[in-house]
Amino acid sequence: MADVVISGYHGFKNSGDEALLYAILTTLREKKPDIDVTVLSKTPEETARVYDVKSISRYSFLKIRKEMKKSGMLLFGGGSLLQDVTSSKSLIYYLLVILLAQKCKLKTMLYANGVGPINKKLNRKLASFILNRVDIITLRDDKSDEELRNMKVVKPKIVITADPAFTLDADNSLSGKYFTNMAGVPSGTNLCVISLREWKNAIIGFEEKVAKLCDFMVEEYNISPLFVPMQYPVDLEISKKVISLMKNKAYVINRELTVPEMFSVLSETEFVIGMRLHSLIYATTLGIPAMAFVYDPKISAFMNSLNQPDWINVETMDLDKSKEILQRVITERELRREEIKKTNKILKKLAKENADYAMELINKCTKK
Repeated sequence: MADVVISGYHGFKNSGDEALLYAILTTLREKKPDIDVTVLSKTPEETARVYDVKSISRYSFLKIRKEMKKSGMLLFGGGSLLQDVTSSKSLIYYLLVILLAQKCKLKTMLYANGVGPINKKLNRKLASFILNRVDIITLRDDKSDEELRNMKVVKPKIVITADPAFTLDADNSLSGKYFTNMAGVPSGTNLCVISLREWKNAIIGFEEKVAKLCDFMVEEYNISPLFVPMQYPVDLEISKKVISLMKNKAYVINRELTVPEMFSVLSETEFVIGMRLHSLIYATTLGIPAMAFVYDPKISAFMNSLNQPDWINVETMDLDKSKEILQRVITERELRREEIKKTNKILKKLAKENADYAMELINKCTKK
C-alpha cells in the first residue's frame, strides 16, 4: 500500500508545480527514506520515471479509488489549486479528489496551499463542506487563511507555513551558461530573466508595454531580457510576441527546463521580472531581487510578504510606473540581495514544517 497519495497539477510541464512535487518528495524522504508514494499525474509514466514514485492517471477515478482503498493518506498540493478564477471545472475536480479520499477513509492534508479566490456561491459552499472534513491544512500565505475563514472553514487545524519550493537547494554543479549559450546570449551579457504567461484580463497592449519596458532596461542599464517559459511551451508564444515588439536584442530559452536547470539559469541573472509565482520564489530562494507582474492576488501577497512591494497589476499596467519600479529594483539590487537572504532563511524553516505536519498525520494512519 502507498503511505501517501499526492494530488496536484502534475504532469503538465509547469516548472512551478514540478518544483513543488520535487520539494515535497525531497522533504518527506528526509523524514522517511522508504516512504511509499503514488502521484496523480497527467503523464504518469514520465512522473514515475523522473521522481521514482508510483504514478497513475489523474483522470481515472476508478484507478484513483482503487489506489486510495489501499493507502493511508491524501496529500493535496501545494500551489493555488483551490480557486475558480481560472475555471470552476478544475476546482470541482480537486474537491472531488479530496472527497473521494475522505470516502475511502484516508487521512487528508492540504499541503502548503494557496486558497482562493473562490467567487461562485455554490463553489464556496461545496469547498466549505469538503474542507471542513480535512484533517489538517497548511497554507503558504495570510490571504488564504482569510479566504478559508470567510468560507467558515474552521474545523481542521490551520497553520500558515511557506511554499514548499523554499526548501529547494540550487544545484551548483550545473552551469546556466550552457543554456544561455544555447539561447544565443553573448558571453558577459548582463541579464534579467523574464517569466510571462497569457492572461485573459490583461490590459490591451500589455505585450507592447512590456516590450517598451524591456527596451528601457536595455538602453538605460545595459541589461538584456532573457525570457524563460515557466510552463513550456504554453508560455513561449507570449515571450516571442514581446521580443518581436522590441527594438533591442532579447533572448529566449526555447526548451523545457528541469528544476535544477531553472535554478542554474536564474543564478546567471541580475534580477527577475516574474508573472508566474514560482519564478519569484526561485529568485527569492537564490537571493535575487525581483519585480512582479500581478494577475492574481497571490502574487502581490507574496511580494508584500517579502517587504518588496515592487509589482504592477497587468490589468491596469502603467508604463511610467513600471519604469519607476524597475529603476528602484535595479539601483537597490545589491542591498536587496542581503535582505532577501535573511528572509529566505525564515521561509525555508517554515516550509520544512509542512513535512513535519505531514509525517505526524502519516504516523496516525491506520494500516489497512
